[in-house]
Amino acid sequence: MSEWELDRAGLERNASERLESALDAPNTDFVVQWRGRVLVQDSQARVETGKTSLVDAASEIVWLGKLTRDGEARDCFVVDVSPVDEPKQVLGLSGSFADLRLLGDLPTSHFGLLAYARGMLAWHENHPFCAKCGVATRPKKAGHTRICPEGHEHFPRTDPAVMILATRGARCLIARQPGFPQGMFSALAGFVEPGESLEDTVRREALEEVGLEVTNPRYFRSQAWPFPASLMLGFVVDAASDAFRLDDDELEEARWVSRSELAKPEGFFTPPASSLAHHLLGAFARGEV
Repeated sequence: MSEWELDRAGLERNASERLESALDAPNTDFVVQWRGRVLVQDSQARVETGKTSLVDAASEIVWLGKLTRDGEARDCFVVDVSPVDEPKQVLGLSGSFADLRLLGDLPTSHFGLLAYARGMLAWHENHPFCAKCGVATRPKKAGHTRICPEGHEHFPRTDPAVMILATRGARCLIARQPGFPQGMFSALAGFVEPGESLEDTVRREALEEVGLEVTNPRYFRSQAWPFPASLMLGFVVDAASDAFRLDDDELEEARWVSRSELAKPEGFFTPPASSLAHHLLGAFARGEV
């Protein structure tokens, strides 16, 4: 499966006339979303080229930048065709619409492109009015800004959240929320609050969710998670004790598991490969963290 390269080309977002004409160009690429689901085919993002019918059917259009596929850089837009009841048949689309959270086998660059596209459309959907005056806003700068008649500008937001793997030697703590699929366990997680460092958030969330004092936070890696606008930042920490308590509102169960139990789980499973939690838990099972 091929990796793609996206140049967000932020300096070109004001070129409204050129981008308007690009919508009708035969070599323009379109990422397609329908009712929160993204178009994929054969474990890859499905990109439609030169299909102007998508523009006519779209409720929202955002220019993502220049996408290089097969050695050629093309303008790339995301279109939301949610108003169409049967988009595959009506618009002649190949592939299928899927929940991005469940697509663990996508190439990294494909997931990144779809996460970017979904995040931008979610922002537009959730922010149709000005937060200062309450008046309806309109898109600007190729869909990367919204502006109201009073000139107040609003920009896409990203909400940082930490994912925490608490460890005690060769064991780690996994937990499940009531809304998880039956049998699924994951690492702890929580949003960063105003005025907090990431390390402060790690310590606070571990204490609030399971009553654990933790030390020595080590950064693992990050992942965009546009549901609707999170940036997940993974950490591994040392727990001060085995004893934990559950936050009745957020968690319904937690348990310590060994590396071998995590590598070959019985009676539980971990999040899909599309999530940061999957890779954080996998790295611990392999002894890499």
